[in-house]
Amino acid sequence: MPLYTYVISFKGSTHVAQSSHSNFYGFINWIETIPNLSPALRQELAHKAYRGEFSALENKKHVWKKSIEFNGNELIVHAIQTQT
Repeated sequence: MPLYTYVISFKGSTHVAQSSHSNFYGFINWIETIPNLSPALRQELAHKAYRGEFSALENKKHVWKKSIEFNGNELIVHAIQTQT
């Protein structure tokens, strides 16, 4: 299975997670890298993370981006296939 690196930008901070899965969009372990979320907010983010689509970045291979409105802020997730 490919290894994916997730770079998450939220409220001026950057967080990084890695995991191996069959695809990059069906798994949301990267949520655990965001500190100071209450269980309720973590659950809300999980629900939002499964909605919408990642879009491929133009002129980049194996790089996708997703923007999520969360808790009054924009959360951006970049998924990068870093190993096959």
